[in-house]
Amino acid sequence: MKTLLTTLNAKYIHTSLALRWLYVANKDICDIQIKEFTLRQEDEIIIEEILATHCEILGLSIYIWNVNRMKDLIYELKQRNPKLIIILGGPEVTYEPEYFLNNWLIDYIISGEGELVLGELIHVIEEKKVIQIPGVSSHYNISKAVLKIDLNKLVKFPSPYILEEDKNQLSNRLVYFETSRGCPYQCQYCLSSLEKGVRYFPLDYIFDNLSYLIASGAKQIKFLDRTFNLNKEHTLAIFNFLIDNYRDNLTCQFEIYADLMTDEIIDYLNDNLPPNYFRFEIGIQSTYEPTNIAVNRKQNFPLLADNIKKLVEGGKVTFHLDLIAGLPYESFQRFIRSFNEVFLLGAKEVQLGFLKMLRGTHLRRDAAKYGYKFSEIAPYEIIYNDEITEDELHRIHEAEHALERYWNSNRFPQTMQKIFNGYYTDRYFEFFDELGQYCKQQKFPERGYQLEDLFSLLHQFLLSKEIDLSEQLRIDYYGNFAIRPRGFWEDTLDKKTKKKVIHHISEDKIFLQKYQLTNRIIRKQTAINLLTENEYLLTIFLEKEDKVERIQITYKF
Repeated sequence: MKTLLTTLNAKYIHTSLALRWLYVANKDICDIQIKEFTLRQEDEIIIEEILATHCEILGLSIYIWNVNRMKDLIYELKQRNPKLIIILGGPEVTYEPEYFLNNWLIDYIISGEGELVLGELIHVIEEKKVIQIPGVSSHYNISKAVLKIDLNKLVKFPSPYILEEDKNQLSNRLVYFETSRGCPYQCQYCLSSLEKGVRYFPLDYIFDNLSYLIASGAKQIKFLDRTFNLNKEHTLAIFNFLIDNYRDNLTCQFEIYADLMTDEIIDYLNDNLPPNYFRFEIGIQSTYEPTNIAVNRKQNFPLLADNIKKLVEGGKVTFHLDLIAGLPYESFQRFIRSFNEVFLLGAKEVQLGFLKMLRGTHLRRDAAKYGYKFSEIAPYEIIYNDEITEDELHRIHEAEHALERYWNSNRFPQTMQKIFNGYYTDRYFEFFDELGQYCKQQKFPERGYQLEDLFSLLHQFLLSKEIDLSEQLRIDYYGNFAIRPRGFWEDTLDKKTKKKVIHHISEDKIFLQKYQLTNRIIRKQTAINLLTENEYLLTIFLEKEDKVERIQITYKF
């Protein structure tokens, strides 16, 4: 029977490694193909393309980001083709198969790692036999098993990283890569806590596939290992290989448990790693020990913080640090402390997330214990609990918007440095909170704004605090452009005056000769801003050796 495997990825640059594994494990025994869509595509287009394949069996990979859309798509597909057999898999359906079978128009669910079971299920369907396969649930039988595959069997199939149809897209899309499966930790809010034990792919298999990806022009490899640095020998072997095979314009991202970092590994990275080659994502979540105990999260924050500081000082690794608002026992004020302690570590990106009560997790099961109210619709975000109110969580959301726009965007480095070194020292959350509330008061839109709007808003907010950082804002603004921008976030020159100044500079031969400038550079590549009466700042955009160099000169006349 013709089978199509598909999913809805969050963005075009994302790819589904799960579909690729299912495909390579079954392509030689089944009539099977894969096709990916994105959340941006319209339902009707997706439905038409699926039906156009004339598939008889449709396998769908379900995640928290696509579950709501998938339910509607499945309904429409079944209306259009009632004979279509639909199989679901993925983390969203693995632990509550009965719920989805009772509420969705589907036929089967595979719980866990289904690479070997999918082909068996397809053949049993073709033969019209009774389905009694561990890990497979149907309307007639709910299986409690969650499948785990022997990785030594998995690596005998063709590589999911070396598909001909992916070859031309490696430089344009994010490549997901796994060197292990499973997680040793039991964090109660995470689906990974339901997996027992960690299994590793053979190193020679890992190196062969990484060699192909590096040679084929991949630009970003995201390692899916839940705790990449759990096994020291495994970690060092892969770090070593990647450093030995370094290639320009390639970055590698890892989920790291910072407590496990040793001085040996830290020194090795600081001494040998090319800058910006590795990006570490570290889930700190909270610095409050009663909270960590409640969710069964083992964390030594002083050790973790010390390890991160050593790597930050080394200047080689970039960091993405995660916090979660709404965990048990963490009040609004205690969350502020967690945020400030994490922000102090100096990461270029701090992710402020909100607790989601995922299906199957222990924390969702124990929600009443902590007074949780949460949305029943994915992504199941909490509304409040016994320690934090709905209004306080809304306030954190506003601060998170400000954090994304003004810190994580990396568009305001000079301004942020000045703010936190002189005006909001050790009061990081307070700054983003106040800025977030100001944005709300000004009814600043969540989308559809221009870069100039961000600068103008921040300038007005700072002036409301009697803080004037015009100079730093100007430097940051021009730092966002590779060519002279058409406008300026606070333009103080009218067209007539600007034309007069440009003409005067263009006629000043001594000045042009001194700085090796031309009339064309002044007219086409120079931004001009008034400093004081008859004193102007010239920001000149020059192309040098495939790079843009911005120089600033004060000009008087």
